[in-house]
Amino acid sequence: MKHSTALLGGTFDPVHSGHVHLFHEAYEKAGIRRLIVIPAYISNFKRGTRPASFKERADMLRLAFEDFHELYPDDGLELVLSLFEGERGGVSYTSETIRHFYDEAEEDGRVTFIIGDDIIPTLGKWHDFDYLRSHVRFLCFTRFGDVSDSTGAEVVFIRSEAFHASSSEVRAGNMGMLTRRVREYADENRLYRA
Repeated sequence: MKHSTALLGGTFDPVHSGHVHLFHEAYEKAGIRRLIVIPAYISNFKRGTRPASFKERADMLRLAFEDFHELYPDDGLELVLSLFEGERGGVSYTSETIRHFYDEAEEDGRVTFIIGDDIIPTLGKWHDFDYLRSHVRFLCFTRFGDVSDSTGAEVVFIRSEAFHASSSEVRAGNMGMLTRRVREYADENRLYRA
């Protein structure tokens, strides 16, 4: 199943090498040609945390895009950074973001939205899920083996290569999970010092 445009949301605190590898897999395994990456202003599921500022996270994503093109020079993926959720402010709800991008990104009546398999257990609890179920095609990259979904949403499972990297480990001081430019930025701005 090939879809030319997809959305990818997240806190990206920070964006790490696993995210960059996911960009590559979206291109290689799902046929995505344009990926709109949307950092959350405040994640509905991470209220109360103190992330790097929205500007810092957006800056790091821009640098990660440069690292991606250096690491995967043959990929023809167009990466687009959207500041929509930051400019809107407040808690970021995927349903509102889908409504904003619907006309630009829908194919066959649905917007393709990339998730990881760690999202599946809570997917049905997402804000305004009835809207999402009828307007979104979830592209789920599976890292942890077989996963199933019982929400009634359209979920397309794609086997993903194991790639160990996590934002929480970076925040705990493991800077080796960052791509080159992102790590330099984090060092210069004294981010994620354990």
